[in-house]
Amino acid sequence: MFGARRKIPEYKFVAEVVSYDDAVQTATIRQRNVINEGDQVEFYGPGFRHFETYIEDLHDAKGNKIDRAPNPMELLTIKVPQPVQSGDMVRALKEGLINFYKEDGTSVTVRA
Repeated sequence: MFGARRKIPEYKFVAEVVSYDDAVQTATIRQRNVINEGDQVEFYGPGFRHFETYIEDLHDAKGNKIDRAPNPMELLTIKVPQPVQSGDMVRALKEGLINFYKEDGTSVTVRA
């Protein structure tokens, strides 16, 4: 009725910055969704301040190097290429999905 397709948002909220150590360029983040080493993410905060980077040097709260963090609310540390602030949000690219709407009102969702 209103067009052939609608793209579903491409980002998901994955974490919030808790603190930042400028001396070693490391952010402590509180995870909300699964994070993997190598994920492309965007940090963003007040005043349209944002930048994109990749998750590198991922460690759990005990300092153990990990490749994947599946548990919500876990505190993690990561290397970041520029300063971030407490309260900044982290979102990750998610696989693109597209809804195709048919004339009969039904829809089909496919990966883009």
